[in-house]
Amino acid sequence: MKHIKILYKITILALVAGLMLTSCDDEDDSTGSSELRVDSISFAENDSLVSTGYANNMYIIRGEGFSDLRNIYFNETDTYFNPTLVTDQVIFVTIADGTPFRGENNNLVLQTSNNSVTYEFPIGAPPPSITGFNPVAGGAGDIVTIEGEVFDDLIEVRFGDIPAEVVSSTTTEIKVRVPEGVVQAPIFVETEGGITQATQTFGFKYLIYDDALDNSWWIGGWDGTQDFANTEQVRRGDFAIKRTYTGAYSGFQIGNGTGELSVSDYQAIKMSIYGTSAGQNVQLVINSNYDAPYVITLTEGEWTNITVPFEELGSPSGTINEIVVQEISGNAPVVIYIDDIGLI
Repeated sequence: MKHIKILYKITILALVAGLMLTSCDDEDDSTGSSELRVDSISFAENDSLVSTGYANNMYIIRGEGFSDLRNIYFNETDTYFNPTLVTDQVIFVTIADGTPFRGENNNLVLQTSNNSVTYEFPIGAPPPSITGFNPVAGGAGDIVTIEGEVFDDLIEVRFGDIPAEVVSSTTTEIKVRVPEGVVQAPIFVETEGGITQATQTFGFKYLIYDDALDNSWWIGGWDGTQDFANTEQVRRGDFAIKRTYTGAYSGFQIGNGTGELSVSDYQAIKMSIYGTSAGQNVQLVINSNYDAPYVITLTEGEWTNITVPFEELGSPSGTINEIVVQEISGNAPVVIYIDDIGLI
């Protein structure tokens, strides 16, 4: 990227030097044109003609009568220019950040000491700005709300390379459905003004179960059985965990076998649980801290998506050693399904 920027600067400098020399040669036999006229505007990087400008880009204005230039206005915004980059026929100028682009007069105005000219030249929207999105992880079909600015003229939202269905969009908010096959991916918003990537990645920072338990984790638990490749109820992908509680207050338990999973690197645990009976309650416990459980009320016949910050689990420190989902309704036997377990 550094080499690209250097080459870009060299290209611009070479183009400026060439055009300035040519223009100066043309002016040797003249004291400057009395007519103030704009003939064309081109993008300075490759000198290609353009009909729309964008902030933070340099452009070449060609015409006549520029030698006495005093002011440049894009959409009534006074724009700085370097007088050494102005001849009677050429102006190099960069459109300033913050130049209005919506609902304006779409004009370039040049002013000299005794004349002015107006040239139609709209300013396009800048690239979108993403301030955040919620939820930070989810399954296919879930609605994610993306917040930011300049979402006008929306072209596409992608999770990695996968396009998402746009449910609604405004200047500051976009709602999309999570596409199939997404576990973890950067979010991109593309508008007419450009493409922006969210600073935070959607999905799990650390995935524990996704169709299979991470091979560094062990399986424990008491008074029950579990099938880690069950297909009866699946939240996402091909498999889910079927846990059968055979005794009241029995527990599903998995543990970290690496000892290298630092709590400080994460903010919360996320998973999805499917309930199979009415009035079904379970509790989530981290690192055997049964004094700080997080109680979850399940809905019969539906998936419940759970994101639990660590401060609601007793603010564990050190490493994450084990996770328990314990049946606390006092009913047995009873079945639940668990899918997409991870840390965010």
